[in-house]
Formats: sequence, structure tokens, C-alpha cells
Amino acid sequence: MANTNILSGRLIDEESRLSLRELCDACSVRVEFIIDLVNEGVIEPVGYEKSHWCFTGYSLRRVRTAKRLKRDLGVNIAGIALALDLLDELEHMRSQFNQLSVFNDD
Repeated sequence: MANTNILSGRLIDEESRLSLRELCDACSVRVEFIIDLVNEGVIEPVGYEKSHWCFTGYSLRRVRTAKRLKRDLGVNIAGIALALDLLDELEHMRSQFNQLSVFNDD
């Protein structure tokens, strides 16, 4: 008889809400790392008290990227904030370029 693994998961879009604990679990990071990212302005929680913080799918994506920057490149929190801002700007510029390219093709 074949051994079958069953995986379960949750689809998270940009509007999904995650608690602080869920975000930590989803990204395999410690609470302190998330707090550092919040303090640096990398992600913004919804709610005033840490016990009631909620985060969006956008925050999940940023935390995962921040984790890779720290792990793979040894970037500190301030550097992570700068790198993510630059990546956001690059994505925005690519989007604008693609929109201009569509208009120029007509």
C-alpha cells in the first residue's frame, strides 16, 4: 500500500488578515523579527496593541522577502527596509513601463 501525504493550506491574497502569531508561523520567524520590521516601517499592522495586530497578505510577502535578505545576504533591518522600498519602486516602474509599451504598440 502506498504511503500518502495529505497537505492542507490556506490561500492568502492581499486582503487576507493574519494575526501576529499566524504571520510568524507562515514565515517561520520569531515575533521579535516582526516587531523590528514594524518599528522600521517595513510592514504596518492593523490595530494598536501587539495582541490585536493583524497583517495583510502584502505584509506576508514583505516578511518573506525580508527573511531571505537577512538569511542569504546578511542585511540588517535598516537595509531590509531600503531594499524593499527599492524593490517596490522597481515593480512600480516596470508596471508603468508595461503600460506605456501597450500604448506604443497600438
